[in-house]
Amino acid sequence: MNSQAQVYDREFRVRGLREQGWGRGLMAAAALIWLWVAYLLVFPFSIDRGENTEPIECDSRAFHQDTDFKVTYQRDEGERCDAERDLGPMLAALLLSLPLATVGTGLYVCGTSAVRTAAYAAEITRLNTAREV
Repeated sequence: MNSQAQVYDREFRVRGLREQGWGRGLMAAAALIWLWVAYLLVFPFSIDRGENTEPIECDSRAFHQDTDFKVTYQRDEGERCDAERDLGPMLAALLLSLPLATVGTGLYVCGTSAVRTAAYAAEITRLNTAREV
């Protein structure tokens, strides 16, 4: 393989590895957002009302019902708890994480394909060279 082909092959592999890295990073950012939203939904929390008063204890949004009756979170826990863990910002975070996950997956797949293609081409070249000798 001549030197120009080797340089191009090395740059092709580096570009593929860089795409893989960006893809991993974007998917990790999306996963962190998903974990944060899951934490906000699943774990109970308390609201500090100020000095010399007891904090308000709130159940999680996901597991707030103790009875068989279907009751809204606001009615079950109160307006303060509902306002503290509003679903709007959580939904916005999930919607913002979708492009990160999608683009990250695409970049990771493209990078992996590039690296695998470069390895395949190098192996074919090596086998052809070994057969000629």
